[in-house]
Amino acid sequence: MPQITKRTLLAAGLLAAAGGAKAQDLAGGPFVTRHSGVFNGRRVDYAASVGETLIPSPGGAPAARFVSTSYVARGASAKRPVLFAFNGGPSSSSQYLHMMALGPRRIAAPQDPAAPIGDLPTVDNAAAVLDVADLVLIDPAETGFSRILPGGRREGFYSVEGDARSVSDFVLAWLKANGREASPKYVLGESYGTLRAALMAGQLAAVSPLDGVFLFGQAVNMIETSQRAKNVLAYATNLPALAAIAAYHGRADTGKPMGAFIDETYAWGMGEYLQALVQGHDLPRSERERIAARLQAYTGIAAAYYLANDLVITKIAFARELLKDQGLILGTYDARYVGPAPPPGARPADPYGKVVEAVRPAMLAHLSGFLKVPWPAEAYRTSAPDTQSWNWNGTLGPGGPFLDYDYQARVGPAFQANPDFRLMIGTGIYDLTTTVGPARYLVSKSDWPRERVIQRQYVGGHMAYTHEPSLRAFTDDIRAFVTGKPLADGGNA
Repeated sequence: MPQITKRTLLAAGLLAAAGGAKAQDLAGGPFVTRHSGVFNGRRVDYAASVGETLIPSPGGAPAARFVSTSYVARGASAKRPVLFAFNGGPSSSSQYLHMMALGPRRIAAPQDPAAPIGDLPTVDNAAAVLDVADLVLIDPAETGFSRILPGGRREGFYSVEGDARSVSDFVLAWLKANGREASPKYVLGESYGTLRAALMAGQLAAVSPLDGVFLFGQAVNMIETSQRAKNVLAYATNLPALAAIAAYHGRADTGKPMGAFIDETYAWGMGEYLQALVQGHDLPRSERERIAARLQAYTGIAAAYYLANDLVITKIAFARELLKDQGLILGTYDARYVGPAPPPGARPADPYGKVVEAVRPAMLAHLSGFLKVPWPAEAYRTSAPDTQSWNWNGTLGPGGPFLDYDYQARVGPAFQANPDFRLMIGTGIYDLTTTVGPARYLVSKSDWPRERVIQRQYVGGHMAYTHEPSLRAFTDDIRAFVTGKPLADGGNA
């Protein structure tokens, strides 16, 4: 997710920016349709609406036209919870959460990661949370059908602060326009969207505090846990993901349930392993060999590799090395998926990519068929154009969330502003981008009240909800989160 390249932004939604239509060319709306569906065993009559919300500039003129999709139960209380959701990037549309997890219709991926991936069917999503909450899928500026207007400037939206502020402004405007100021408000962000959600939590704390934030595939502490050279902490925090993936592929023997194996490798990684990495070349040879042997047992990578590489392996190298003897490479976004290793010097295609590529046509068919939106398909943008100019808190271009910025501190005011505010963090255990260890470390390093922080692990990758048991666990967790009911133990991993 974090590096601004097509390969690493694949699952976060930056496959290709499509459509050059201007906002004024997308006339009409809102487009409102009425539906009925069964969600979590309960029939719900609801209205689906695709419509615009104008975001003002500091001077009051319209700066951007956000086009969102909302699903609102008919006849429900004005105090019914509202869940606002968005994907990552920066900056992508919400089509992935929309058509893979949260919307009333979703694509159905093969449940065996080794199965061929052809055309994926769209099915009713009985796991959607419309039985307990209304849903608003947000397409930030320049994504989907949302556009910056002549009264706005791209640089005002193409920044960490400006992007988050514009989405916060959208939430406030949507609540006011729909008479929902009294509703409990929840925000769910995925991948880069977790950085956006963290900033929004702090921004809204001063004006209309949120009731909860769900960070899914969190990247909030990427500055600490990215695998830059000599950043030893990153190799310790990311070890549990390598171990879980090695066990999935039969290259490590857990000897225990996966959740317990992840606990064990995290404890050893953040203890003995981290201390060994800190000692570096001062570590005695016998100790280096012992640590390398333990790493081989946990990750399936030969001890000789670790001894030749200062006791570390990057996640990218791990994806290349684990099944090298079979001529295979792992998926970055879901390492259960494998594909042929590319020739030397060639850029590998992510084996999970065909699942991701199925989302855009499904989203377009949903817009035109289910939601009756007449706008041309080519105007719908999977991602915003020219995001290489994104301003990362004063620095343009490369660097991204690796730059020195304390994202997690922005969540603190949300806890202070609302004594009932809660934070949930969910991670796919086979994700090689935003992994389970950094999520745990994020909480350990925070001063957040522990009784209001919930951590979850799911079987699957960056988009763990393509694994249907994880979809159910994910949506059940959201369901409990927005209703204040107890959650089941530990997600589904």
